Amino acid sequence: MTRISRTSLLGIMLVLFCFLTGGIASAGDAVSFSGIVKKVIADKNKVGIKDPETKKRFTVIVNAETKPDGLKTSTSLKKKDKVEGKYTVTDAGLYVALELVKK
Repeated sequence: MTRISRTSLLGIMLVLFCFLTGGIASAGDAVSFSGIVKKVIADKNKVGIKDPETKKRFTVIVNAETKPDGLKTSTSLKKKDKVEGKYTVTDAGLYVALELVKK
């Protein structure tokens, strides 16, 4: 009989816990975010954002599906603007903004 080490058992329990509580976002799920604009890449319709609390950096794609709430284009954003909204993750792992609001 094969023995499972304590670290392996802990890892299995952690993964199982995440799946049972819904803690892992899958493609297509809407995820809320807020943060500070670090970079705007207007020609690619991308906005780089950093969450000041978690220090997580991510880039959202602004396209026709995005509800900009007062923003005409991503070019109306500039570095250090505070933003919030929702994004979804594509099967390719890209973050597409569903909503993007300048605070």
